[in-house]
Order: sequence, then C-alpha cells, then structure tokens
Amino acid sequence: MKIANLVVEGKNIRKISDILYNHQDDFYRGKPYMYSDRNIIVLMRERYYKRISSYIMSVIFMKFVNDNKVEIEIACSGGREGILMLDYGAQKSEDADIVNQIIEVSSVYLWEITKMEPQDLLVSVKDGITNKIKEKINNPFKK
Repeated sequence: MKIANLVVEGKNIRKISDILYNHQDDFYRGKPYMYSDRNIIVLMRERYYKRISSYIMSVIFMKFVNDNKVEIEIACSGGREGILMLDYGAQKSEDADIVNQIIEVSSVYLWEITKMEPQDLLVSVKDGITNKIKEKINNPFKK
C-alpha cells in the first residue's frame, strides 16, 4: 500500500472533491464511490493497469478544515501478484497520478499546496527506476 498526504489551500477549495470525482480516463472502472459527512469526503475508485493486468484501488480522504483548506490523504492498494507480491510500481504510479491531478487542478484554481509527503511522488516511476539504476552503477557496493 502506498500513502500520500497533502494540504491544499485556496478559495472555494471544496470544488476539489467534485473535480476528483469527475476525473476519468479510459482505464478507470465505472464511477467512483463517494461518501460525504459534513467536513469529510471519502472517494474510492479503481483503475486498470495493463502492465500488471490488474486493478489498483485508490481511496482519497478529504478533511475540509475550513472553506479554504483541505487535508488530503491518498491510499493506493491492490494489483500485487505472484509469490513475491509485486505490483511493478503500479501503486506508486497511481499515487503519483492523483497527486499530479491535484497539482494541475491547483494551478488552474490558484490553490496552493502547503504540504506534500512523501516528496518523491513528484518523480515519475520511470525516472525513479532510472535513478536507482544510475545509483547502482555509480556505487555497486551500496545495499
């Protein structure tokens, strides 16, 4: 399971839940499920990953602190297969895709992301693998 945490601030921040709910591409399975209770919204959706021939489930928790601030926690899980339970980076990829959606939406609505953990979500899966290979070549004895 991969987890990410963000805090986003700006005018009309409650729009973010509808934007994330309505985001679709060819690989999302059906409409997402949304639970809402006062200042908490939970959004669940599944996305198909060809490279693992499986679905990844993402759950996006949004806690609206006020009308201009939301705390978001993203949890992605599933798609692991085989004896080693490998997901071939699909969970991290889904996590990063959701974070990138939030970054894009924030730039359109002039919202500010004041917190993001982990920071490596901004690095694509391909770049992350490339960096690991480069590091291993440069320092072959590092474990």
